Amino acid sequence: MLTLLLAFCAQDLSWETYGKVRDHVVPAKDELKWLDIGWRPTLWDAMVEAQKDDKPILIWAMNGHPLACV
Repeated sequence: MLTLLLAFCAQDLSWETYGKVRDHVVPAKDELKWLDIGWRPTLWDAMVEAQKDDKPILIWAMNGHPLACV
């Protein structure tokens, strides 16, 4: 994605090319499906709710800065 964006930026940005660049930068609806998940802000909130509802917890974690994983 970053390479594609840089390739567009290397061209002259004009009103004719603006829409094409914008379409590559703005996420599509299918790229935002993760927002539909009822994420909890803290592990504690998730633990309390999971224990109350007798459900498991999904922990999504990574080591390091997210941009270093590109």
